[in-house]
Amino acid sequence: MNHLLETAKLQRAFQTGTYEPQPGVKFEIKERGHERFITSTATADKAVSHLTCDEYLTPLLAKYLQYDNSASQKGKGVAFHRHRFKVHLRQYYEREGSNEGYILFSDFSGYYANILHDVALAQLEKYLAKEIADPAELEQVMGVLRTTFKTYELDVSRFSDEEIQRMYREKVSSTLNLGVPASALTGQKMLRKGVDIGNQISQNTGVFVPVPIDNYIKIVCGIKEAARYSDDFYMIARTKEELHEAMAGVRREAEQLGLIINEKKTHICKLGGQYRHLQMLYSLHQDGEITCKINPKAITRERRKLKAYKRLVDDGRMEYREVENNFKSWICANYKFMSRQQIRNMSRLFKDLFGKDITWKKKKGHGRLRWLMGQSSKT
Repeated sequence: MNHLLETAKLQRAFQTGTYEPQPGVKFEIKERGHERFITSTATADKAVSHLTCDEYLTPLLAKYLQYDNSASQKGKGVAFHRHRFKVHLRQYYEREGSNEGYILFSDFSGYYANILHDVALAQLEKYLAKEIADPAELEQVMGVLRTTFKTYELDVSRFSDEEIQRMYREKVSSTLNLGVPASALTGQKMLRKGVDIGNQISQNTGVFVPVPIDNYIKIVCGIKEAARYSDDFYMIARTKEELHEAMAGVRREAEQLGLIINEKKTHICKLGGQYRHLQMLYSLHQDGEITCKINPKAITRERRKLKAYKRLVDDGRMEYREVENNFKSWICANYKFMSRQQIRNMSRLFKDLFGKDITWKKKKGHGRLRWLMGQSSKT
């Protein structure tokens, strides 16, 4: 009802140079044992963020992204990345004629919470300047980005200058101020590091910041079978030495960008062995066959979720329809990688918990499941 009025207010704020985004509402979540903050941006600021990304960041910066950069982009995503992973395995086998080779997996530690604002803004401005001819228009776009990044800053007033300088070099958690009394957050010292998860500008930033690393791997090292999904990336090569040499260069590039390599998750596997990537287990066999199946831990985690959902439904804290939709989403995304027995077991667990039969069949021309909830298999 207030759409036109709020839009007029935003327009006036931009015309007078008084636009200031709000910090938004932050709430804590726990995911696989890790605590992190998600930010719910104010509706007016969401409109500005969407406009900035849809009209400028996404279309203008797309040409500078590698094709195998898969996260948070239209027409791409997890399914696209998994497809490209299998394509790279197949391309390697066709070129080398065998499965003798190695694959390196790595990621950035505390990625979104440790993006340096000065580095990210400088990189965005560098490439946007190539695409936006009008200096006034460029300055207005950068003005939105600078004010938005200002809402990402963390209050570190209670720390010494030496400790703050160390924070710029070391890993920092987004929950740094969780449980800290308001009296200690005076706003005198702010840490210009980290972007909020939940903001569209943050997503574009996360996709774009490691572009120099992508280019180094593909162009300088000449490794074609490589890709990145957000902060996770991999490289395939004939020998371990090639991967160690490439990784040494990646570390140098990451240091210049202020990114922290997660050394605990950096490892090299034989292509003929079994390795995990994005919750799937892969293997390249001697005859060129590629096997892909779901990680058993992912099934265990979903079983635990269903049991937790049951308790929430019984307590009246969750609607059954929400549980049903969550499970449908999960099974539709993973059933292709599951055995029949795994599908049966998950269906049986759902029936035991919620008293609903689940039957499905493939729709002609599509590889999707059509769900019939609470109906007999004859229907």
